[in-house]
Amino acid sequence: EKIMKDAIFDIVRHTASLGFFDLAKITGTTESTEVWTCDEKRNVVLEAQLKTPAAPLIGEVGLGNLGFLNGLTGLYNKDGVEVEVSTVEKNGETIPEYFIFKDADGNNDKYRLMNKEIIDTQLQQSKFKGVKWDISFEPKKSKVSEMSQKAGIYSALEPTFTVKTENNELVFIFGSDTGGSHFGRMNFATNVTGTMKEGYAWPIDKFLSILKLGMSGECTVQFCQVACMITIDSGTGVYNYILPGHTR
Repeated sequence: EKIMKDAIFDIVRHTASLGFFDLAKITGTTESTEVWTCDEKRNVVLEAQLKTPAAPLIGEVGLGNLGFLNGLTGLYNKDGVEVEVSTVEKNGETIPEYFIFKDADGNNDKYRLMNKEIIDTQLQQSKFKGVKWDISFEPKKSKVSEMSQKAGIYSALEPTFTVKTENNELVFIFGSDTGGSHFGRMNFATNVTGTMKEGYAWPIDKFLSILKLGMSGECTVQFCQVACMITIDSGTGVYNYILPGHTR
């Protein structure tokens, strides 16, 4: 039950707490527990796997209303809490049906899981084919903090940023230098190998939200000309957030 609680809280933290995922799909076997989701416009796709399979989560189920589930984990984020998975028999299969949260005072809440048919209708899953990454680095907390300040100034002006390399530094460009508008630059990482030309753009808010989440674990950022991937190793699971580049 401790493994189950840790697994569920970790999944919720890396999906629901970000605020831009509404649904997620869990695919579980005795060998692995995988999580897949994307935001409404597919600006971010998440492919994740727990390091230890969550044994009761066998089969394919959906997490709907992630905001509600995030609220429940907040409510039960204390000592003496147990999380169980109740199952139901359907067509000879044992299918997870509820997460049941219980605390030491006898309180409990049930969260209903979505069955495979419903989640597959509402969340069209597709596998990331993979690309050759040009740049890979571990972001520094100080740079994430600095970017957060810069984003607060520039986000209303232009909600995306572009990326390029200069003299082995990875440079983020904010605003727009076309049409006489405001723009600025930030050296985000030093001593990078590989090159990037300014072209595609990425959403500042989502990129930054994922980076901030990654600062409490191990975090790696990778870029190629057309995509970015932020990998967070929480200790409980490995979460790959893929952000395709967009034209402005």
